[in-house]
Amino acid sequence: MMNNTLQQKEVRAYVILTSLVICGLAGSIITGSKIVHLGINFPFSNIIFSIFTYPIVDCICELWGKQVARQTLWLGLASQFLIAMLIQFSIITPAAPYWHLQNEYKTILSVSSHIIIASLIAFSFSQILDIFVYQRIKEWSKGRWLWLRSNVSTYLGQIVDSCIFVLIVFQASNQKLSILVGSVTVKIILSFLMTPVVYTIVIFTNRYLESNTLAFKNELVLSSS
Repeated sequence: MMNNTLQQKEVRAYVILTSLVICGLAGSIITGSKIVHLGINFPFSNIIFSIFTYPIVDCICELWGKQVARQTLWLGLASQFLIAMLIQFSIITPAAPYWHLQNEYKTILSVSSHIIIASLIAFSFSQILDIFVYQRIKEWSKGRWLWLRSNVSTYLGQIVDSCIFVLIVFQASNQKLSILVGSVTVKIILSFLMTPVVYTIVIFTNRYLESNTLAFKNELVLSSS
């Protein structure tokens, strides 16, 4: 009974975290073309990516390892593609004669092939890099310094993601350089601010599963010595 309960709790924790990643990817598809100006220019999807994807995948990698993190990556990408196709299908289906919002609906929800392709390529490459760097730093540090591997891997992944996405989606825009700089800047700032959230998720999940990761065991040993 104890083993079954632990397995059920573990599945529940994994599903919740993976669902957050899928929600982030779905949101990025819809909001990818919206450019925000807050002193700098950047796609609104950068906010979603910096909160719901990279930090959460890092938490999954910390808790269950790189193989499970990659599983989340492929599930997320498959879900993102499916959501994009469903949105496109809803646009091309005939509208009822009395429904006069088809143009507005298409304008707001239409996702260009550039955004879909850019998002899939950028996220897959950047996340593979993120997981690889995260795991290497974890092995090198012998499980210590969660903040270091989370931030370094996320920064590198976010930079690659921004470069690929912006150069594909905004290749014809004369503002692509400012959008790229703004995108990288916002992602790095938000990723840094998400560090306490990563710690909170990992600590809470460990306690929920009645276990501890090597990272926190080592950090506790160092802090007490």
